[in-house]
Amino acid sequence: MTPDLNLPPITANAVKTAPSSPAAAASAMALELLRPIAAATLAPGESARAEVVSNKAQTGQFEILLRLAKAGIPPTEVSVTSRQAIDPGTSLTVQAVGSSRLMAILDSVAGKASGPQVVTRLDPQLFPQGSVLQARIISNQALPAGSDQARFAVLAKVLQGPAAGALLSLDSTRPAAPGSLLTAQVSGQGELRVTSANEQIRQLDLLQGMRATLQTQASAEPMLRMLDKVAALPDLPPLLQTVMRQVLTHIATPEHLSTTSGVAQAVRQSGVFLEAGLDQLNRALQTGNTARSAQPASDQPSQTLLPPLARLLPLLSSLATPPGTEPLPGADFKASLLTLLITLQQQLPPDASKALTFPPGPWQAALTAKPGLFPLPARALQTLTDSPDLGSLLRLTAALLSRIQHHQFQSLGQTQAFADGSTQTVWQLEIPLRDGQQFTQIQMRIQRDSNAPDGRQTEQAPQWEIRLAFNLDQLGPLQAIARLYKGRVSSEFWAEQADTLQRLNNEMDRLRDRLLTKGLDVGELSCHRGSPPEPRQAVQQRWIDEVT
Repeated sequence: MTPDLNLPPITANAVKTAPSSPAAAASAMALELLRPIAAATLAPGESARAEVVSNKAQTGQFEILLRLAKAGIPPTEVSVTSRQAIDPGTSLTVQAVGSSRLMAILDSVAGKASGPQVVTRLDPQLFPQGSVLQARIISNQALPAGSDQARFAVLAKVLQGPAAGALLSLDSTRPAAPGSLLTAQVSGQGELRVTSANEQIRQLDLLQGMRATLQTQASAEPMLRMLDKVAALPDLPPLLQTVMRQVLTHIATPEHLSTTSGVAQAVRQSGVFLEAGLDQLNRALQTGNTARSAQPASDQPSQTLLPPLARLLPLLSSLATPPGTEPLPGADFKASLLTLLITLQQQLPPDASKALTFPPGPWQAALTAKPGLFPLPARALQTLTDSPDLGSLLRLTAALLSRIQHHQFQSLGQTQAFADGSTQTVWQLEIPLRDGQQFTQIQMRIQRDSNAPDGRQTEQAPQWEIRLAFNLDQLGPLQAIARLYKGRVSSEFWAEQADTLQRLNNEMDRLRDRLLTKGLDVGELSCHRGSPPEPRQAVQQRWIDEVT
């Protein structure tokens, strides 16, 4: 993937600047923290105003006490070390470039510089990997055509951070309007990647949806356990009994998931594709109605036109789809949950709908809604008992719908196309599972990376990554990662329990043999203790956490 804006990483003494005074060259300095600073005080890449409180000479260096001033928090004092002294009372701007390092610019010195820096390569000390850069476009000029793709020379002024005021000399594949705001993220190679304004708005909307659904979600296990008990109660209304049974028909079994067709059906009916299926059905209905309208009245069939989609949805959600049967679009787990939610609301007093969500728990404060959160955590619901209750079932159903929606937001938030034509597509979902009388769920994340089109080939082979997350009574938390590229497969397993890890190691030879019988080229198969690193993300989508 190529960056949208090219500005190669810096090498030793490779920053080209306009003529400036010696004071300007010494205006930036690195400060080492005596203890890591809290992210809530100053996150990596974030800037704040500071004042020197004291300065003490140590062996070969100086210990300096800074008072940070940041909007939203009280003044905070931090201790740093510096190779040069800074007089008490000096004002400066600091930026966190890591958990134990700050970059500082002295205000009094920076104001004496004879001219702004023109940066042609990014200094990792001033522009650390993953940090967000904001700049204002000053000029845009088309470069002489040297290839099939047009290029533009862009000059932008940095608006924040230790390099505020510096001018960036950029090489871009698309024009940038002078006066417009540029928000980009620094990649691992010191390059910049930026999205369009519409894409930034879309990402912010997705983040808002992620935050809302993360606060109200709960996993399938408590809801299905409650549903199974409530469905066994006598004297339930017939309609409610029918809707409850329909939800339970969507729960997969180990036997169902032991076949390829069973897994494919469970994925399709997980609920994450409901809206796409309804859109497909809606377009098919519109096409059919248009075709009938165009026929002469004498040639039209005797039956009336198909009913509108709003009337079809309740019918679709009531359709049972036995294992091995292709479901109609819209006949899936989420649709059945929506019908159950509406039916429960009709059976309960009107004020019961006022408390659909559970009160926030202490676990929520430690979570950050961001693309790539996998697996989703389970939620402890201490306010509930196991006694069957329609009101509790209503709240659990709403919480499970929020969880499915969060998976949908995660899928959309990680799916995108880049300026060079490469794409990343992510499907994140959850499959409810029933093993005897026990309920659990399998979380699944599927990622498809496609390179930019190559003129020598009409189609590039995509790279696939599939992650599974379980938490079974016998095995404990377990994650499996499989990667496939051009017929070569590799996998790794991560278990938190030592005996589970040993059992996995004993099965590696058998797994390799089964993969070979499928005609695959088998790469590395490995087992690890603990939890795997978070899913690999394209650089472009990580800026959203810093901006917000």
